[in-house]
Amino acid sequence: MKFNKLISKFLVIMLSLSFVTVLPVKEAYADAFKVVTIGADLSKEQKEEMLKYFGVTKNDANILEVTNTEEQKYLKGVASQKELGTKSISCSYVDPTNKNGLTISTHNLYWVTENMIKNALITAGIQNANVKAAAPFNVSGTAALTGILKGFENSKGGEKLDENKKKVANEELVTTGKLGEKIGQDQAAGLINEVKKDVIKEKPKTEKEIEKIVVNVTNNVGQSLSQEDINSITKLMGKINKLDLNFSQLKDQLNDVSNKLKDTFTSEEAKSFWEKIKQFFVDIWTAVKNLFSSSDDTKKDADSSKTEDGNKAPSANNLNTSQSTEEKQASTSTSTSSQDNSNNTSTAQ
Repeated sequence: MKFNKLISKFLVIMLSLSFVTVLPVKEAYADAFKVVTIGADLSKEQKEEMLKYFGVTKNDANILEVTNTEEQKYLKGVASQKELGTKSISCSYVDPTNKNGLTISTHNLYWVTENMIKNALITAGIQNANVKAAAPFNVSGTAALTGILKGFENSKGGEKLDENKKKVANEELVTTGKLGEKIGQDQAAGLINEVKKDVIKEKPKTEKEIEKIVVNVTNNVGQSLSQEDINSITKLMGKINKLDLNFSQLKDQLNDVSNKLKDTFTSEEAKSFWEKIKQFFVDIWTAVKNLFSSSDDTKKDADSSKTEDGNKAPSANNLNTSQSTEEKQASTSTSTSSQDNSNNTSTAQ
């Protein structure tokens, strides 16, 4: 009996030791802080290249693949098929932190920028993380956010994100990218951030109120948008407004983006100002030139009224007077001639 108890205790101890040995290994992989997402359609060599770029190995980070199907889930109906593509290429490195906000860097992404990604992550509900979005060759980066969000959710420091927030964040990224094609990428990111900040803070009740915010911010930053662009931003902000985001919690992040992009608007406004000054002087010079040109034309008209020998051509009145004098002289001459002939005739008889 005692022997059986000893055997039972021994087995319990051994089983406990086995759990102690196994659990740390599992935790190091599945719950690692660092997560890298790799585009599923990359070749083996390209995947290795990206791991090297992020500075991780399979032993010190959780490596996940992102498929085009996952990308389509959040971007279908938001991005065009051309913008989205049919292959999953974009990769990401996500390391959630407890403070210092969001630090974003990109590599080989030409359509999506760091500030666009940062804006979208704020909307998605991520406050602190070091994020890298990259690809082995030049791509738009439209689907990069899908991998970043997946990486965050599968990291130890991350958490499950609201599905609606993820969808709106993806739409925000695409809307900003399209606007960036027209007014510049940083200008677009700054404008969207400023509008979003006011919408979250003021919580407008109607679509008209949202549109008013869009128009006011657009004017304040010195941009000129088409009605189509205003409608697109208004529609996006309507969805962001429904997320009921807490301004107090996001204020620092939103202001951080504003501070980083304020020089973009300042330089554009300064450029516009100096262009107006330049145009002002151009207009003055043109007016002065036209004035002198008009004076020269008047002088030329006066000169053209002179004869070839430099004497002023007679006026119509002078011509009539001259003509009348000549007629009188001719008449006098004729009269004198007649008298002379008469005298001559008389003398001859």
